[in-house]
Amino acid sequence: MKTLRPFLLALLAFTALPTSAQLPFKIEDLYDPALAPFYHGVASGDPLPDGIILWTRVTPPGKSGFTMQRKVPVKWTMATDPALTQVVASGNTFATADTDYTVKVDVRGLTAGRTYYYGFESMGRASITGKTKTAPNVAVDQLKFAVISCANYEWGYFSGYDQIAKRTDLDAVINTGDSIYEYADNDTYSSPEIRDERVLFPRNETVTLKHYRKRYANYRLDPNLRHAHQQHPFITIWDDHEFANNAWRGGAENHNPRKEGSWKRRKAAAMQAYFEWMPIRESGTSIVRSLSYGPLMDLVLLDTRIEGRDIQIEDVNNPLLYAPDRTILGASQKEWLKTELSDSTATWKVLGNQVVFSEFNIGFTASLDPLVTGDFLENQFLDIWDGYPAERAELVDFLSTETIDNVVILTGDIHCSFAFEVANPAFGNPNYDPSTGAGAVAVEIVTPSLSAANFDEEIGEFFTGSVESIINSPFPGDGVNHNPHMKFADLDRHGYVVLSISPQQMQADYYYLASVLVPVTTESWGAGFTTAAGSHLLVPATSPAPPKAVQDVPAP
Repeated sequence: MKTLRPFLLALLAFTALPTSAQLPFKIEDLYDPALAPFYHGVASGDPLPDGIILWTRVTPPGKSGFTMQRKVPVKWTMATDPALTQVVASGNTFATADTDYTVKVDVRGLTAGRTYYYGFESMGRASITGKTKTAPNVAVDQLKFAVISCANYEWGYFSGYDQIAKRTDLDAVINTGDSIYEYADNDTYSSPEIRDERVLFPRNETVTLKHYRKRYANYRLDPNLRHAHQQHPFITIWDDHEFANNAWRGGAENHNPRKEGSWKRRKAAAMQAYFEWMPIRESGTSIVRSLSYGPLMDLVLLDTRIEGRDIQIEDVNNPLLYAPDRTILGASQKEWLKTELSDSTATWKVLGNQVVFSEFNIGFTASLDPLVTGDFLENQFLDIWDGYPAERAELVDFLSTETIDNVVILTGDIHCSFAFEVANPAFGNPNYDPSTGAGAVAVEIVTPSLSAANFDEEIGEFFTGSVESIINSPFPGDGVNHNPHMKFADLDRHGYVVLSISPQQMQADYYYLASVLVPVTTESWGAGFTTAAGSHLLVPATSPAPPKAVQDVPAP
């Protein structure tokens, strides 16, 4: 997401950021020789009750005097102990140039709700050992997930990944998108404080398959990201920056066909690299899927970005914005979603969704600055579901008429923290009572950016603080709360959410990093919100959700 760039230009006389010297190293200089040839570590993902995806990348000796091998033998092992002596499955495969030497194994026949350890061997060397976990298929007392989004390599260190890696009771990490950014090295979306330390490869914007592959390789050399993947299975969906900013099915704001060629070709390259480098179970070119965590939770994963999205309309006064056939999902995905929700017998239905679903009112804050208008501000936020209001209303009505309870929407993209009660409309709706949650049909938890620029880093602390103080409280100008359904807002801190699910309630805990300008940092609990099963009322928590009774032994 980059919706605030026009806002920034309107508020500030933007001066070019200083250009760093072209540092004289290549991506290979980031390799840790102790990890050869598994420089990018290991990963796992898409847990099933009986299966898990295992991932690694073998980097064969290449252009510096060696012959690049087309096919490299790889052995994998899965065990119930960190030493990998109690082996439950093993096998042999190959890393090939066709998949950029990445390896994926879909291991089946495992025990549900069990912690496992795994590793790879190739070229006479062993990888680091990873830890993973299958999904339960029976009732459990508690599930826990870290929820992350928006990790910009050049804007901040990935210290949040390291904090997540240290947790020992997570079932998985849910990544709602923007796991990489496509911009060129030294772009205005790199932090001037650290850009000389966080040099990006390739130096140019990612457009071709070679570019996207190299960008993923660059990110996955980060030790904090490598550590998180080592310790937890990931469940991932893409957003726009895995392709290009403000992407839709037929193009993107940050794609110039005249200079960068076919969008179809670029989209295909981005998809291929994503499926190669992420521990996701592949099904054609779609990321839409559902995962069962037994009778307690179903996780339904959406694509509101690439699969069916109509082109964005960036004018709230354009009547086409409100057309009933305007779609962010596409017809087939929408019907699939309705079926998944109707057929689910799980207590909780959790949606993994890229962009803010709830109504987001901000135009009223225009009076804080004489350079902007209310329409201008609202226009900056039409890349989210606000830009597809008829389809949102259809889904809200569907949840209401079908009496589908306990729906939790997980969202990233916007680089801020929000907690919403989902009602349509939320503002001025006589049937919605924000004091009781009556009239709402779901709750939405928006995770902050892990390291991408927040409001204050784009438009300044003063304006951000002013907006944050009034965005969900009575506005001094008219005494009205324009976002009564927004129960929490934080516009300027980086971090992640820990989602705790029990039969009785859901709790979302917001954890914030002390700094993203240093490789290692501390974190603190910033806020928590609960909603009881059968209710759509968000209630502030007084402390984080309790840890699980049984903790995992980390991978060594």
